Amino acid sequence: MSIVYRVGPYWRGYGGIKSIIVFGDSYSHVGYHSQAPPPTSARPLGVASPGLTVNEPGYPNWVGHLITAHTHGQSNILVYDYAVRGDTAPGVSRQITEQFLPTVGRRPRYTQSRGEIAGILATLFAAQEQLYGAGARNFLFVDVPPIHRSPIGTQPGLTDYFTPFAIWNEELRRAVAAFAASHADVTAMVYSSWATFSRVLDNPAAYGFNPQDVRVQGGSIWFDHIHPTTRLASIVADEIAHFLAAQAPTA
Repeated sequence: MSIVYRVGPYWRGYGGIKSIIVFGDSYSHVGYHSQAPPPTSARPLGVASPGLTVNEPGYPNWVGHLITAHTHGQSNILVYDYAVRGDTAPGVSRQITEQFLPTVGRRPRYTQSRGEIAGILATLFAAQEQLYGAGARNFLFVDVPPIHRSPIGTQPGLTDYFTPFAIWNEELRRAVAAFAASHADVTAMVYSSWATFSRVLDNPAAYGFNPQDVRVQGGSIWFDHIHPTTRLASIVADEIAHFLAAQAPTA
């Protein structure tokens, strides 16, 4: 029989549950993994419902039923289901240590991303110090493009998922500014791929692209869900070249 051994101070009741973390085997498997986009209200399993269940094709397992037919009035429960068909206890341990803890287990919730990014940049610029010590003096940094405008960004509810990229660009600039201020003999520049991609996506026809392709995977702009085509990469390269050429030499 079911037994309740203790109800702790953080239990908010079933109606207060916002997310569920699942580890296990084929009974719980839906095909989600840590490299997939996080669950959203539109895709509460992180994959198209009911997921790749190990029962009748196209029908939910217990996880899917729990968040759809047995919610007791609760709605919008998000599920992080790391279960893998065929896994036993050692596999569950691996799900925890390799899938959950390095990602959601770190509570990125993307509200803490600025602090995490600061740590990553500290490591990155420690490496720049090593380059400087080895004699490097000219540094060009490239920020990240607007990932939320790629085909993957069409998935609903992923705004928070892409927020860290904008924060990264802000923090990168601060880090480069600090690096330049502390090294009087370096050239330190940031080329903005964010700006280039944004201009192209705002006015694709001006760059020879089909306006209908701004969110199309496999179209003239995007090779796949997130990577640009060679034509867009060529525009990036051209703008980098112009950017560098515009900086008058001092040596």
